[in-house]
Amino acid sequence: MEYNLENSILAMAMYKESWAIIGYTEPQKADIAKAFGKKLINVSEIIEKDRADDAWLDEDNLLSPGQKAADLLPENCEYYLKKFNLLHTVNTSIRYLSTGEIAKILLVAEISKKPEILVLDKPFDGLDAKSREELSQLIPELMRDGVRTVMFLNDCSIQEQNEVAQLPPKIGENAAEFLPENLAILRNVSVKYGERLVLDNVNLTVKKGEHYKITGPNGCGKSTLLSLISGDNPQSFVNDITLFGIKRGSGETIWDIKKNIGIVSTLFHRDYTVSVTALEAVISGFHDTIGIYRNPTRMEKETALLWLELAGIKSRASEPFQALPYGEQRLVLILRAMVKHPPILILDEPCFGLEPQSRKLVLDFIEILAQNKNTTILFVSHRQEDFVKSIKNHLELPLNKTHLCHHSQNLQPARQRT
Repeated sequence: MEYNLENSILAMAMYKESWAIIGYTEPQKADIAKAFGKKLINVSEIIEKDRADDAWLDEDNLLSPGQKAADLLPENCEYYLKKFNLLHTVNTSIRYLSTGEIAKILLVAEISKKPEILVLDKPFDGLDAKSREELSQLIPELMRDGVRTVMFLNDCSIQEQNEVAQLPPKIGENAAEFLPENLAILRNVSVKYGERLVLDNVNLTVKKGEHYKITGPNGCGKSTLLSLISGDNPQSFVNDITLFGIKRGSGETIWDIKKNIGIVSTLFHRDYTVSVTALEAVISGFHDTIGIYRNPTRMEKETALLWLELAGIKSRASEPFQALPYGEQRLVLILRAMVKHPPILILDEPCFGLEPQSRKLVLDFIEILAQNKNTTILFVSHRQEDFVKSIKNHLELPLNKTHLCHHSQNLQPARQRT
């Protein structure tokens, strides 16, 4: 589609209709929103602002709780908060909400204003199935009330591309061979943020080569569960958790855990703020660091370049990571997580923000790693079409429940539309 800002705005104004728009770049979308007097605000911006607040201490020299969900909401939005099951989040700090919950808070904030024109950027990304259905029903309702809606959506068409046959080789020995059969054991684990109980009496054992797709409503504790396994949640020290044969709190260092894990998540993306190139960001995965603090070896550079080439972004290797579009940053961090073929690969909504072409590539990468058996994969996704054939186990976290629903051999690909 040839981009012409004036023609785009004129068409929308003349016909007074709602529009779904695909194929536009981030700057072009920002131009259109600005022409309507709007500013596109997304989840990553809200999380980034909250990260900046981390530097501030309150009068008792304690870490500031940051902004609450209520700080983002206008008055008289209770109807929509109920519709998206968000009433319990209003007085919760943003840093304790899931990506999907923040996305829904932003939706409610915009919709509640009942503007003449509502501009939404990829509004379905990060939402669970029930919330996507609610939004699909709500948009026609808003249109009947006279609200014109402009939605920027992902282009779902995928150009022909070669199948990924193999991944770049692992450097060094296979660490998984030296680890116990039970990579992670969680016994009667509970996590509470303030008055909000996120996980209650959870038991889980992750064995070598047993891959899991983890699902559940927004806010049910999926990311919290993974943060306990990655070692990033301080409440892991007050729970009975054993990782790679070592009980948490028994004198192990965080590096004893990180060396066996690759991770990508929205929160990790938020924290990756150092000044490095795309190539250096991938290389940092070999050392489990944010940024690089030693000279990489020739083999590390060559392997990282192979990953970038396989992902179709080798031309970006020398560009600053922070200057890349959000989707390409995400893709680079996925490569960083995979580059060392870790014993456990934690993928918390890895495809969030990716274009369809990159999404398909990443799913191919995950499939190859899953077939290998040396990497055990924990994969969170709300989308049924994010199907990986070799992931046979399904963990479903119900909202406000005290147990996990564990299903094996029951994952099926999304039914193809005709």
